[in-house]
Amino acid sequence: MERRVFFTGSAAAAIAAAGATGAFAQEGNDNGFVGSWFGTVTATNPPLGQFHDLISFHDGGVVTESRRYFVPFTPFGRLLETTAHGAWKRTGGHSFEAFFRFLLQNADTGDPVGTDNVRLSLTFDGAHDMLTGTFVSEIKDESDHVVFRVTGNYSATRITV
Repeated sequence: MERRVFFTGSAAAAIAAAGATGAFAQEGNDNGFVGSWFGTVTATNPPLGQFHDLISFHDGGVVTESRRYFVPFTPFGRLLETTAHGAWKRTGGHSFEAFFRFLLQNADTGDPVGTDNVRLSLTFDGAHDMLTGTFVSEIKDESDHVVFRVTGNYSATRITV
């Protein structure tokens, strides 16, 4: 009899834990925010135009972002930048904030330039599978001082099979 009570109790605990994990995962990714997206970055201040990026939001609050590695025209000369890594968190019902960082280097000499530090404020529209929001990008030198700042708009659509 004790063995049956033990297994029944263990099964109930396992079901409760699975339900709690599912609810947390559902809350954590807003029913679909997690995934890969094709984005459009539009710099408005200063007005530097637009380009496309790829961004992925992972379970657990990790974000990776990638764009073309070679940036030929900048106030710092020709640059190369790495893929960005960072974190995201929920800030409201369908709103999120993400922060990620790129390493920058001079494309001609290979010398380090600093980092590009990007903060996104996003709204997830699950009905249309879209992200929209704004960004702030701060270029910091090797001493971590802001030397250039850009703000603008961001939009993205999900990458699907």
